[in-house]
Amino acid sequence: MQIKLNDSEEIQIQLLSRGASNYIYDCNLLVSFRTGEKTYSQEVWVDGTEFKCFLNELEVLNHKLSGKAELASETPGELLIKFTPVDSLGHMALHFELGKQIWIGPEVFWSKIIQAFPIDAESLGRICKEIFKSFSEVKNA
Repeated sequence: MQIKLNDSEEIQIQLLSRGASNYIYDCNLLVSFRTGEKTYSQEVWVDGTEFKCFLNELEVLNHKLSGKAELASETPGELLIKFTPVDSLGHMALHFELGKQIWIGPEVFWSKIIQAFPIDAESLGRICKEIFKSFSEVKNA
C-alpha cells in the first residue's frame, strides 16, 4: 500500500505476516518513508485489534470528517500514523513518525523521522480506498 503525499514524499506499508485468517493477531508491517532519493524503512509490530480499530476509525473519519484515526506500534516510538481534522471543511493533518533504537556501546539512541502533511477530504478518500483495499483481511477479521 502506498500513500503518495506529494511529488517527492510517500509512505509505503506492507503487511509481512499475521496470525491465522479470521483471527485478530499482531501484525508485522514493513513501513517505508521515501523522500527525494532517500528511503527509510522499519519493520514494526502493531496489535491486530488496534489495527482493526484504526481502520474502522479511518472509515468514520472519511465519511464524517470528524474524530481521528491513530495507529501506533507495540514498541513505543517505532511507528505513529495519525489522521486529525483541523477544521470542519475536511482539512486534515497526517502526522507520521518512524523510528528505531540504536545501541552505540552501552548507550541507546533514537533514529527517528517525524513529519506532518496537510490532507484534504478528496485525498483522504483516495488514501482510505488504498488502505482498505490493502488491509481488507485485517478489517474483516
